Amino acid sequence: MSTLDGLVVLDLSRYIAGPTASMMLADQGAEVIKVEPVPLGDPSRQSGPFDNGHSVYFMSANRNKRSLAVDLRSSEGLDAVKKIAATADVLIENFKPGTTEKMGIGADRLLQINPKLVYCSISGFGDGPVGSTMAGFDQNAQGMSGLMSVTGTCETGPLRVGVPVADSTTGLIASFAILAKLLERDRTGAGGVVSTSLMQSTNFLLTYQAQKYLSLGVVAVGEGNDHPLLFPQGTFATRDGYVTIASGNERMWRQLCTALGLEELAEDPLYATNEGRLHNKRELRHLMEQTLAAHDSSEWMSIINAAGVPCGPVLGINEAFEHPIADELKLAETVEHAELGEIRVLGRPAVTGNEPWLRSAPPMLGQHSAEILAEYGISDAEIEVMRVRGSIIQS
Repeated sequence: MSTLDGLVVLDLSRYIAGPTASMMLADQGAEVIKVEPVPLGDPSRQSGPFDNGHSVYFMSANRNKRSLAVDLRSSEGLDAVKKIAATADVLIENFKPGTTEKMGIGADRLLQINPKLVYCSISGFGDGPVGSTMAGFDQNAQGMSGLMSVTGTCETGPLRVGVPVADSTTGLIASFAILAKLLERDRTGAGGVVSTSLMQSTNFLLTYQAQKYLSLGVVAVGEGNDHPLLFPQGTFATRDGYVTIASGNERMWRQLCTALGLEELAEDPLYATNEGRLHNKRELRHLMEQTLAAHDSSEWMSIINAAGVPCGPVLGINEAFEHPIADELKLAETVEHAELGEIRVLGRPAVTGNEPWLRSAPPMLGQHSAEILAEYGISDAEIEVMRVRGSIIQS
């Protein structure tokens, strides 16, 4: 039996944040019913690039789910969603604040129907007077949270992280909040509302950079690949590329000097302390990279790691998936897709022992509409009427 076997999740969310939350629950065995609007479904299905007509953007966050394609503007479509919500354990939505209330499927209404429901609302910037007026996209959240201000350098200006980190992090935090509320429900018998936003979750990622401001009033600036508090810790050029070096304390700094054959630097007053190394890091980087230029990255990784200092490669995405560790950690898995055949998808980020965890590929639009509606007591005749009217899509 899987960890969340028997848990029913009604997922009305789109794009990445909400679908990531429901996918995390699905990977643990929950039954996730992905409600998609007709005629095009989750808007991420229209986001390229495409694998024979199927969006890889969509596929990245929708494995282990069933698709119910329904017209949420029709009364019969909304009635179907309410019928499922009446017995579901969890509902996830990331509409603009106030939208579900106008549709008649807001938290207050559905909790009257199903007091045990855990209703998860995800927004860009909350439902307050200011935040509710703003469109929530990953780019906006990275910019407004402070994250972009610490990713670039003075030369580059602020830089966006190259993946939708605001969306993905929000999905992970939402799944945590949902599980916490479910544990509370086990004690009290009552569900309730949990909420998060792209702004909250991305700001939370600032960790010590945020606390540095809150405690000391110090505003961090972009340090590029260098650690803002420790040096040398960052990326360094070698003869054939780059390596990452993480000299995390004074002992490691001395061990690194020995590995590089630069023992004199450990005693140099300019570099003897972390404060000195941070102040003089431009000169210190130059001295280190003069030495690193003598050998290839692979040679330096062996030498520096043997000295007890973490040192690793800077891999492209293709190289990361081809690395031996990728197989050990199962960073990618294969699954059978209804139309594409066998495809590779991202692996799960944590192992909890529920096997097999990868049960199905990302669904085609409306792939399970009829079977889901039938499970909730809607007759074949009614389903056919809905199909003919265009209230559902059954692929």
